[in-house]
Amino acid sequence: MTIFDVLRHRWTGWRRSRSFGKSLLTTVLVALAAVYFGGGVVALGWFFPDVVAEVAPTRDPLRLLNEHLLSGMAGLVVARFFLQRFDAGAWRALLCLPVRRTTLAGAIQITSAASLLTLLSVLALAALVARTVVPGTSPLGAALWTVGAMLAVGITHFAHVWLRVAWLRRRWPLFLGASAVVLGLVGGDLLGGTVIREVSGWLFAGAQRGHVGPFLLLAVGAVALGAASTTALRRYMYREVEGAGQGKRRRYVSLDVGRRGGLWSLILLEGALIFRNRGPREQLLIGGGALGFFVYVVVRGALPIFSVGMAPFMLGLLLPGTYGQFAFAWHGKHLDGLLARASPGRLVRATLIVLMGLAVGPPVLAMPVVAWADPFFAVPMAAFALYHAGVSVPAVVWAGIVGNRTWVNPEQSRFTVSGGSLRGVVLMALLGVPPALLGSLGGIPVLLSGVATLGGLGLGTIPLWLPRLEAALRHRRHAMLRGFRGKWLSPHEWHW
Repeated sequence: MTIFDVLRHRWTGWRRSRSFGKSLLTTVLVALAAVYFGGGVVALGWFFPDVVAEVAPTRDPLRLLNEHLLSGMAGLVVARFFLQRFDAGAWRALLCLPVRRTTLAGAIQITSAASLLTLLSVLALAALVARTVVPGTSPLGAALWTVGAMLAVGITHFAHVWLRVAWLRRRWPLFLGASAVVLGLVGGDLLGGTVIREVSGWLFAGAQRGHVGPFLLLAVGAVALGAASTTALRRYMYREVEGAGQGKRRRYVSLDVGRRGGLWSLILLEGALIFRNRGPREQLLIGGGALGFFVYVVVRGALPIFSVGMAPFMLGLLLPGTYGQFAFAWHGKHLDGLLARASPGRLVRATLIVLMGLAVGPPVLAMPVVAWADPFFAVPMAAFALYHAGVSVPAVVWAGIVGNRTWVNPEQSRFTVSGGSLRGVVLMALLGVPPALLGSLGGIPVLLSGVATLGGLGLGTIPLWLPRLEAALRHRRHAMLRGFRGKWLSPHEWHW
């Protein structure tokens, strides 16, 4: 079978699938998102010279673009890793057919490249070429620059696939080394590194002028990284997919949640759900990225004063609000056996401790750096850490007990929100009402003292509201089990 036969087989299977209607609806939504975001990206690229003329009137737009394009491509690799679909697991059914693994790897490369981020990158480059590159150089130079930029976009895709395979195969030295290079390019440019900007300018300005060196480097880099990522995909299919039932089986930690003092076993189990499954783990990485961006903005002194409440509020609520939507739902049918060995009260306490750690952990980690850079922002971070621990986390757990009737598969590459994503947005909005009212009544002093007081009251009244949460889970457990048992379960579901 050729690569075109494999792609046609995949297209036919998608059309004949039982979930064709749902997949078609998803495709329509992605197309609408492409139109919406594509319009914004095209507008940004089209008005780039006008923005440069307003912000830096003395700078040449084309030269400025060439100096920052390398770090922009590195940022595109990061965005692809977290947001782009990696279409490797969907080809398991073709492994039993007489198809070369290299052909399958090429098909995976093509289907993974057909993504929203690739389309947005091409649209942005087209707008930049029309408004920035063509007026600043000759038609031949604009064509050469476009070819070099498209080679760079291809390099970002191959780098994303290679990083994904290294992550899945747990090749940590390779993954950490490549990640350090990518993040170093982005961070070096943000921090004003002249070496990265000079290299970027030499690379793309040289391609624009038709120099052999930059063109050769981009072409060889694209070909070499494409071959390396295809080889890594082929080896992944041999060792991780085809030989999964013949090779070394994955070992799982046995946790005795029924013994006396088994609270810590339940806490470790909740943590294992985050670290052992791809979707929750990626959400944790997104939270870490948000924390790093917040610290960077505070260190650079670019955080506006009106964000003194919003930024710590969102930073502390991002992870517990995300995971709390699925409280007890990602146990699925295992919740039956879990409740047979552990009381609902113990399960509620374990969930509270884990979510409180996720709410208080980011501010505690960022506190030393923030206090050193700007001691003023350390006070709102401590106040909102108390608020989330005493108010937000109990509210999130209560919402998870009351609203969860749908099983959540933690093996999905992205979370499927139980009950719809609107519920999490509404819950975050409701939790933001008390801080908003306090801030409107008396400004920043009343806001900080008020949220700290509310958090302290919540922690101080734990003996009053904790039995109510335990009683709510005890009352809802049968309805939750009926909902979980009625859902289709993946054959690749996790075990504990």
